[in-house]
Amino acid sequence: MNASRRFLQLARNAGSATLLGLALTAVPALAQDAPIPPADIPDGASPADPLSLTPLLPDLVDPAALLKTGKSDPMAPRATEGRPQPGLTLEAKLIEGGPSIPKGVVWRIFGKKPGADGKLPLLQETEGGTVNLPLKAGDYVIHAAYGRAGAMKPVSVGGGEEHETLVLNAGGLKLDALVGKDQSPLPNLVKFDIFSSDSAATEDRAPIVPALRDDEIVRLNAGTYHIVSRYGDANAVARADIRVEAGKLTEMRMFHQAARITLKLVSESGGEALANTSWTVMTPAGETVFDSAGAFPDVVLAIGDYTAIAKHDNQIHERNFKVEPGLNREIEVLTK
Repeated sequence: MNASRRFLQLARNAGSATLLGLALTAVPALAQDAPIPPADIPDGASPADPLSLTPLLPDLVDPAALLKTGKSDPMAPRATEGRPQPGLTLEAKLIEGGPSIPKGVVWRIFGKKPGADGKLPLLQETEGGTVNLPLKAGDYVIHAAYGRAGAMKPVSVGGGEEHETLVLNAGGLKLDALVGKDQSPLPNLVKFDIFSSDSAATEDRAPIVPALRDDEIVRLNAGTYHIVSRYGDANAVARADIRVEAGKLTEMRMFHQAARITLKLVSESGGEALANTSWTVMTPAGETVFDSAGAFPDVVLAIGDYTAIAKHDNQIHERNFKVEPGLNREIEVLTK
């Protein structure tokens, strides 16, 4: 199916980044064969915002239960094939009226009565697309997670053949980055943190999705998110807001105005780098942005003016230099 594209936005982040957002009508790609990001559901660790679903989950639900990845009883849930099975059949859709998601949905069934700890007990968990669960008659809370998107719904089961559909109101987000106008960043140095919009101002809470690599697709509930892209580990940072629309794949490209700098302390121009050298890189305002030791340390820096300070054999040597977008180069500091 040809995806219809429409232009979303072209904006510039003051001094350091530009973003380009494209929204694609791509429900089939998401619902059928889209790449599944690894560790959509964390294994072992418990993020501060479990599964990015805090607004959707009542306080009664135990977050630890939502992070379980153990296999459920194979005799309990069954994938539906052919005619309906006795019990509760569950299907999930990205949008109202859209196709069913055929795989990759994590289904969790909670009892409606809180346990002694005040949390709803997790009764069953299974993964698939449309599934059939032979539940006893009673009241339950069902939860569907698809990547970082999800929805929940209370249901009553009477013991016959029953069917429930959960509409996730979700889409996909794919991020990548360029340096300067059109250069690819150095491999494995760009990562993205995704924050909910209410944490965009301070970024003092854990991201919904940490350290996402470029060209990965993450599934999110529809809404506005704050993206922080880091190129390297120093001060090359780009920020932007993006809106994820239900049933669509949104692509965003962030442009870093930065370059990688390799530092050398030499006794003469073009000479051998001196080992056992300690390095500090500072801004004109006196802010330290990089510390290291060694003969050839390298660092990705945002565009601007800097001073490289080298300490060797108890002697201090320094040089002022300028970083230009996409211009990766060596900076030699001469001994006095």
